[in-house]
Amino acid sequence: MSENKEADYTPSHIANFFLDKAEEENIPITQMKLQKLVYIGYGWVLAVLNQKLFDEPIEAWTHGPVIPSLYHEFKHYRADHISHKSGIFNIETLEYIEPRIPSDESDIMSVLDKVWFVYKQLSAIALRNKTHEPKTPWECAYNGDGVINDDDIKSHFHRKIREYLNA
Repeated sequence: MSENKEADYTPSHIANFFLDKAEEENIPITQMKLQKLVYIGYGWVLAVLNQKLFDEPIEAWTHGPVIPSLYHEFKHYRADHISHKSGIFNIETLEYIEPRIPSDESDIMSVLDKVWFVYKQLSAIALRNKTHEPKTPWECAYNGDGVINDDDIKSHFHRKIREYLNA
C-alpha cells in the first residue's frame, strides 16, 4: 500500500477481539481458526476502511495466512481450544497486558463484528480452505516470497465483500 501510516494496533488487539466474542457466545476457537479470523478481519478493515490494523507482516504458510507472533503465542494449543487471551509484556511498566481495541473505535469494531457474524460458525478447516482458493493472496505469496502483500489482500477482500453483499 502507498500509505506509510503506522497501524494503531497489534495482532494481539485483534486476536482478543475475536477471543472475547468467542467467549461471550461460547464458541470454541482454535489457533488455526484464530489465525484465519485475524487475517480476514485485517482484510475486511483494509478493504472497507483503507486502514491497516497492525504492522506485522502476514506470512503464507502451508495451512494459510499466519501472523507469526500469534502463532508463537498460541502454538502450544495445537488443535485444542484456546483458553486465554493474547498478551503483551509492557517493558515500560513491567506489566503483562491483554490489549483491547478501544470501544470508541466504532468503525473498526463494526467491521470486525461483521467478520465475526459472517465467519464465526465456520470451522478452522473451512476457513483454511477459503484462504486456499485459487488466486488468493495466500496462493500468490506461497508461490513467491512468503509475505502476503497488502495490496493483494485489499483487492481480494474488496471482491469477497462484494460477493457477500450480492449473495
